[in-house]
Amino acid sequence: MSGSKKKTGGISIHVIHIAMILCAVVIIVLLLLSTVQTSNVFSALSRETGNYLTRQKAAHDLMEASDYLTEMVQRFTLEGDTVYLDNYFDEAFVSKRREAAILSMSENNAESSLVQQLQEAMDESQTLMYREYYAMKLLIDAREIRDYPETLRAIELKEEDIFLSPEAKTDLAQRMVMGSEYYASKEIIRTKLKTALDNLDDQMARARQETSGQMVQELSVVRAVVIVLVLVLVLLIVLTARLSTLPLLRAVDSVRQQKEIPAAGSKEFRLLAESYNELARSCRSENKT
Repeated sequence: MSGSKKKTGGISIHVIHIAMILCAVVIIVLLLLSTVQTSNVFSALSRETGNYLTRQKAAHDLMEASDYLTEMVQRFTLEGDTVYLDNYFDEAFVSKRREAAILSMSENNAESSLVQQLQEAMDESQTLMYREYYAMKLLIDAREIRDYPETLRAIELKEEDIFLSPEAKTDLAQRMVMGSEYYASKEIIRTKLKTALDNLDDQMARARQETSGQMVQELSVVRAVVIVLVLVLVLLIVLTARLSTLPLLRAVDSVRQQKEIPAAGSKEFRLLAESYNELARSCRSENKT
């Protein structure tokens, strides 16, 4: 009988360990994927926030540049100092903050509607510039300034304005850049820029809401995966204790008391216990004879 193959019941601890290891590997992979996805969502939110700040700055730069041009042309018509004239054309043709703002929007993949709104504000500002050019040319002619930017030399005064007195030309120049019609045009620019900024705020609010929802969802998945991983580890510890540790402790007590080892626990331990018990019975039989 000793040469026959023993058939024992029970669960194989080897199979359990392999199954648990596979489960742990799968769970860890899921955890890593969830972590990567969470990181991607956070990165997307960071990029969107950066783009929002860039676009917001572009809109403010366009408005500041337009206001700066207004300030320079108004000071020139009031004081006649050509420094303001030079500052005006430095901003218009050297700094070019308005053009840079539109370009910045385009490079940051802003929505076409947002770029269009800024472009409309820019077009309105460009239209207003001719009025400012004309006012500056009136004052240049009134004060007989000889040294002024080449751009203004192409501006020709209307026939009825050519024969105005220097005082009348100065007064007309000031009214052209400080009158109600001029400020109505400025208000149109401000309204378009405010609409663009409001739309930009709405886009950012929607982006934050969407990414926040995705972040919460991904974090929930991570928590669930961690809980499952902990449960798998606890189950592995419990099964190992029930199938290996506890039967081994009972076996030690049985050996000390010279009793048969209970065939309990894992399949491997049961086989070992039955083999030991059979050997022990065989030895006792030989001793009796």
